[in-house]
Amino acid sequence: MRFKHLIMFIAAAVFATNASAQEEVEDKNLFNHLSVGVTAGTPGFGADVAMPICNYVQVRAGFSMLPKFKFDAEMDLNDYSSELSGYGVPDVLEAEAKIGFTNGKLLFDVYPFKKSTFHVTAGFYFGGGSIIKAYNKEDGMLMGLTEYNRDHPDRMIGYELGDYLLTPDADGNISAAIKTSGFRPYIGIGSGRAVPKKRIGLMFEAGVMFWGSPKIYCNGDELTSEDFGEDGGDFVDVLSKIKIYPVINLRICGRIF
Repeated sequence: MRFKHLIMFIAAAVFATNASAQEEVEDKNLFNHLSVGVTAGTPGFGADVAMPICNYVQVRAGFSMLPKFKFDAEMDLNDYSSELSGYGVPDVLEAEAKIGFTNGKLLFDVYPFKKSTFHVTAGFYFGGGSIIKAYNKEDGMLMGLTEYNRDHPDRMIGYELGDYLLTPDADGNISAAIKTSGFRPYIGIGSGRAVPKKRIGLMFEAGVMFWGSPKIYCNGDELTSEDFGEDGGDFVDVLSKIKIYPVINLRICGRIF
């Protein structure tokens, strides 16, 4: 009988301890809820999940994708002679440009009061560095120009970008890109809770993403304002000063538990 009483006493103690621990977790609001949200704004469309860390901080993790917009572009050869016709080189390059990017994100919403909807958000976005890409439409379509330049190293021919001469690579392709840092710290303010008190919630936020100085690359080589000369150097200088990206987001979320 004494052994039976001992077992009952231990079971009661374990139950009381677990109940106390559960009450403490709920009181501190520690990872005891989960919400799923969809977002739309200047970073594009996305989805995320959120949980509370405590009564004053909630964490969000997810991704956003700015849909890729494509448009046609043309570039003229710096020179065109009858010799090029034998190489099958077009006098005007038909290229395609693409704008868009995808980001992952980890954000922390800090609420000054336990029941506040106003919050300050800090965290970071991360993803590929390229925000704009340009390339020839058909793979290897400039192989003739590559062969011509190989045969005539004393008079290289290519497509003009200011003072820079863009020539195709060994595979007959050209590519250009504007790239930023892949790691992008973020800070902002907003209204609404990442994990809503009710089943459905709405959040609005505005802030800035710090993506560093954008850089221009052609065929993998970084270019500077000196490469473009007076015609394009000013553009490169202005571009390098755009170190932030404005973020405005609307988020609709639902609390799972």
